[in-house]
Amino acid sequence: RTKLPRVRRNHGSQCSVLQVHDLRHHERLQLTRVPATDMTHRPGGRLTAGAIAFSPHGRAQRRLLAAMSPVRSLTRVALLVFALVVAGCGDAATAPSASLSSPSPTPQVMGNVQWEACPPDDAAESGNPELRCATIVVPKDYAHPELGTITLALAMLPATNPAARVGPLLLNFGGPGASGVTTLADNGRSVVPTSISSHFDLVTWDPRGTGRSAPVDCLTDAEMDVWAFAPGIPAVPTSSDWTKARSDAIWFAQKCEVKSGTLLPYIGTTASARDMESIRAALGLSTLDYLGYSYGTALGAVYATLFPHAVGHLILDGAVDPVPTDASEYGEQGVSIQGALNRLFQWCDANAQCPFGNGASRAAFDALITKARRAPIDLGDGRTLTPEMIWTGVIMTLYNRDYWDYAVQGLASAAGSSRDGSLLAMLADSYIDRGAGGHYLSNIMEAFPAIGCIDHPTTDSIARYRAIYEQFKRKAPDFASGQAAGGLLCGVWPAVNADPLPATIGDTGAPPILVIGTTGDPATPYAWSQRLATMLNGSLLLTYVGEGHTAIGGKSGCIDAAATAFLVSGVLPGAGTRCQ
Repeated sequence: RTKLPRVRRNHGSQCSVLQVHDLRHHERLQLTRVPATDMTHRPGGRLTAGAIAFSPHGRAQRRLLAAMSPVRSLTRVALLVFALVVAGCGDAATAPSASLSSPSPTPQVMGNVQWEACPPDDAAESGNPELRCATIVVPKDYAHPELGTITLALAMLPATNPAARVGPLLLNFGGPGASGVTTLADNGRSVVPTSISSHFDLVTWDPRGTGRSAPVDCLTDAEMDVWAFAPGIPAVPTSSDWTKARSDAIWFAQKCEVKSGTLLPYIGTTASARDMESIRAALGLSTLDYLGYSYGTALGAVYATLFPHAVGHLILDGAVDPVPTDASEYGEQGVSIQGALNRLFQWCDANAQCPFGNGASRAAFDALITKARRAPIDLGDGRTLTPEMIWTGVIMTLYNRDYWDYAVQGLASAAGSSRDGSLLAMLADSYIDRGAGGHYLSNIMEAFPAIGCIDHPTTDSIARYRAIYEQFKRKAPDFASGQAAGGLLCGVWPAVNADPLPATIGDTGAPPILVIGTTGDPATPYAWSQRLATMLNGSLLLTYVGEGHTAIGGKSGCIDAAATAFLVSGVLPGAGTRCQ
């Protein structure tokens, strides 16, 4: 999952200064960037969170429809496939003139949805005075409405240009398990380029099982600390390591069954796609305009398959594998994250001003890991910076090319004479949404595996995952074992999906869909976007040649302009378009 630090902006300004907060101490960190030409920060750079990327030896594992198969090789943090976005400052995308029959201000009532001030006792929601909140009630099981209901939390920010307003745009930021409401509340309109927020009311929701919508609960905060940061399976595992990994998976699965067993069968992607249709109907819309990042592409693809005639303009950015196999789920993503990590070290070595490693950053990293295992760095909050936390912090930065600066600064500080691990700890805590005093700010670490495993039942055969490890260990030496071992959790998962995924995806008569893939995406391999575009009949693949997880939002004026043109007026870019 690819969870990045919660970023707060001045909601009155689209181009306010980026403030990265230390979630443990709620203090702003003054981060010094490396002054090199290729290390400059693009103001519109956005934070993405997309696969729960646990460090190579981490534990949190799961299959991923969300583009985040867990990497269990350093910490139990799995690759989160969600895109926590910060975008839109000074973006070059200009919205094309669209013929809007009757532009109007955003209404307080849309269909059956009454937008009201958000609850004052909700810290995230109340922090953004422009945010409006609502709830809708949906069946727990659409095939058996007699089983009860689930209340979904929604949030909305009005379009900034009433005269050019198109209507609502539904957003999902990835996961699975990410709170759309908190993401929109924290980041405001910067979740999309200004050329989109000027035309659309930005609407999002907490999908079932997450955030404020019947959240899955498995572990206490203390238990989550152990699960997230205890050493997972080694990079070169023995037979006993595989057995231990399976025992760990059983422990977590049983914890979820005890605390949320009656909910687990009803939180899959298909049920959430049906919730999207309920949201469309509740808003009084004839068709749904939608932008889904990372795991949100899975929701969009399933929605288009189930409700093709309700599809408006859909953009799927950073696609998860539409036809996952055990090998793609538990092997291919490790290759992508390994490639991004290697490019980080290569970039550092090629730049004389990089503060870490003196031209041999990978060797310096390995030395830091070894030293931290022998003598962990005191963090001053009762914890020590362990190798697992170092891995998690570095992996978090791979989701956004602009965050590479923070990776090398954090590593340099930890390896230096001061042995300051605060930056790496902040990045690691941010990734798993760990807040002050060890309190977890969301349930993403529980919802992520719960949704992923209910969607993708698989075997608990150690032999199967050892074979996948052997297949990928040369291409992803840091991540192959953790990635492969991630399948064990879904193999022992205690619940069966009450509403399974469709047997096939796409080719159902939906209008054209725009799929966007990034060539250097660490969480959702570019090949997955290519596959999804092929499967969705009539869709088009737009390519971003660059680094980071997902593309829309200040990385490329070419990408943002194409996304805006499609959402506003339905104009697709030319076939084969590649943006930089």
